[in-house]
Amino acid sequence: MDLENYNCVLCSEQTEESIEHLFISCQFASEAWQSINLSVNSGMQPLQNLEFLRAQINQSFFMEIIILFCWAIWMSRNNYVFRDIPPSVQGCKTIFRAEFLWLLCRVKSKYFPRIQEWIDNLP
Repeated sequence: MDLENYNCVLCSEQTEESIEHLFISCQFASEAWQSINLSVNSGMQPLQNLEFLRAQINQSFFMEIIILFCWAIWMSRNNYVFRDIPPSVQGCKTIFRAEFLWLLCRVKSKYFPRIQEWIDNLP
């Protein structure tokens, strides 16, 4: 797309939006991760952050959490860009919860209790 500006719309840093910025080093992303008791480190490479998140989550479904939370950040961004809905950490968390509940519709029954417990224990 040819746009006037490629800066991140979720923060005031005037930083060009990149995958790394949007999901890791953006202040909004950092606060959003913290809202579910996870942290990212902007000083680490993306793959190092994946391992860092994996260790914090310590569940077999860690990748589902990471992917769906990145999706929630992306949707928060798109809601602002295309629908003029101001981004909020609480809104991001709401998107994440809703998407994660959809995941429960597809999960094997033996995994359901652990995943449900993890969701229920979110702050």
